[in-house]
Amino acid sequence: MSRMHPKPTLTRRTALQAAAALGVTAATRSAQAADLVPITFQLDWIAYGRHVPYYVALKKGFYSAAGMDVKIEQGTGAMAGFRYLAAGRAQFIFQDIGSLIALRARDDMKIKAVCGVYQKPPHTAFYIKGKGITTPKDFEGRKIATSPGSSPKVMFPAFAAANNIDEDKVSWLSTDPNTLNSALLTHQADGMVTYLFTLPVLQKAAQNGEQIGAFTFGDFGVDFYANAILAMEDYITANPTLVRGFVQATKKGFEYTMAHREESVAIMKEFQPQLDLESAMKELDILEDLTTSEDTKKFGFGTMTDAKMKATEELTVKYLQLPGHLAPADLYTNAFLTPSNA
Repeated sequence: MSRMHPKPTLTRRTALQAAAALGVTAATRSAQAADLVPITFQLDWIAYGRHVPYYVALKKGFYSAAGMDVKIEQGTGAMAGFRYLAAGRAQFIFQDIGSLIALRARDDMKIKAVCGVYQKPPHTAFYIKGKGITTPKDFEGRKIATSPGSSPKVMFPAFAAANNIDEDKVSWLSTDPNTLNSALLTHQADGMVTYLFTLPVLQKAAQNGEQIGAFTFGDFGVDFYANAILAMEDYITANPTLVRGFVQATKKGFEYTMAHREESVAIMKEFQPQLDLESAMKELDILEDLTTSEDTKKFGFGTMTDAKMKATEELTVKYLQLPGHLAPADLYTNAFLTPSNA
């Protein structure tokens, strides 16, 4: 016969001991949270699949393990992001290196890239297949939709020059970003210039079985650095440990995301319930391509080189008509791409 064990009695003494233990645990957690440095990281735009790795780094504790309590905020465009950074409202932003070059050249805003995320530009010219466009030069005599001031429109002359397109034979339809896709899909325009990440959404919305074609600038003769993690120079100098920790934690976020894609997309949906899972998964394929280069294969994620930064700077100066030139060392550093003990 099994022996019956009496239930433990909760005495006043044991209740006090339990409460004390809980108090110690809560106090410990509070102290640990207090030890984390508050960091605001602003994205370039509304959160989409391309931003999954940052939410993974947050959820998996990569940022907190590096001593940071990171808050991720959506962006509202390049200029707003740079103002946010300069005002100290964010310690890191994810923005375009071309815009960084312009601000340093025109306003001497001392910002640097600390991790080159997009190794080639997502700038893309879209078209509908089967409508007579098979090469970039076929845009001659066609109408292309664009949003005013967009980087793909600004850099289109470089794409045109690389592909022998006579720009005088191209007409433009200027439209709001929210109606840009429909301008192509409803045939108001023959082409559209925007970012490659638009492809999954564009294809999903295409009517009557139409297929979307894409000429990505980096694959058609115009290769340059695009978005990177940026910080103010004085912040970098004063907080090298935090900068390294943020870059290393972000790198882990990318590595985990690419190795566990479905889980990672599900993690982001916890933070962004509106996320379309199918499109986000497809964006990860695009993200992997844009973040991979011969340099990253050799030297690791986020690596930048003087030669390519110089080419990026020269293109930006030429097509934005900037005053003077900047040295690559003024624009980026690879110092935080390796762990401190490497």
